[in-house]
Amino acid sequence: MSAPPAPSAPPPVPAVPPVPRYGPHRADCPWCGSRRLRSRLFGQDPRRAAPGRSVLERCLECGHGFRNPPLDPGPGHPVVRACFALRHRLAARAMRRRCPEPEGWLDVGTGDADFPHAARSCFPYTSFDGLDPTHRVLRARAVERIEEAFVGRLTDPHIQARLRCRYDVVSLVQQLERVPDPRAELRAALHVLRPGGHLLVDVADPRRLLALPAGVRGELAALGCTVLTGPRSRRVIACKGAVSTA
Repeated sequence: MSAPPAPSAPPPVPAVPPVPRYGPHRADCPWCGSRRLRSRLFGQDPRRAAPGRSVLERCLECGHGFRNPPLDPGPGHPVVRACFALRHRLAARAMRRRCPEPEGWLDVGTGDADFPHAARSCFPYTSFDGLDPTHRVLRARAVERIEEAFVGRLTDPHIQARLRCRYDVVSLVQQLERVPDPRAELRAALHVLRPGGHLLVDVADPRRLLALPAGVRGELAALGCTVLTGPRSRRVIACKGAVSTA
């Protein structure tokens, strides 16, 4: 009698290429275009080639806070990772009060899918997908933190055409302060939401005193959304209107 075939080995986890630390420096606010910026320096200025340092810019016109140049938000220290996980769980619980059983959820700028991993305890039956400009999202799929992985940017027309009106929830966690055009990012997020779906925007960085610009709520209202969170919160949850904004 022949021996049973040996079980097949699991697929290898793909290697993650190095992520560039800094993007291009900009002299204007990505939200409103104002050049009235105030810098808060952490360590040395990265524009002087100091590795691993970050400058926080705050616009004096609209209050938008962003890293300049953009910095990859790796948590690093175990205490910082614990703070990230706590904020992620709090954001997930806040969403559960508004949308208790979403079927599909897209996390934008997911990286290693830390947010979907933390949110799954609140949403065990939700299918989480991830989108990221780097190939880290493929590793997150390989270790089963997300169901589907998409490499690219949400504002890419090919990504939008593929994902249009597909999700009940879209999350932008630590995303608006890192993209060159946050308004376009909001419109793209609504494009992939189903009518009646929910958008979560969260700064969620315990290392930076960032604040969402006041224009986020007004922009979402102008796009036909109902904002469900208060004006003082660093987290915005909005419901997309029944009429598509695509």
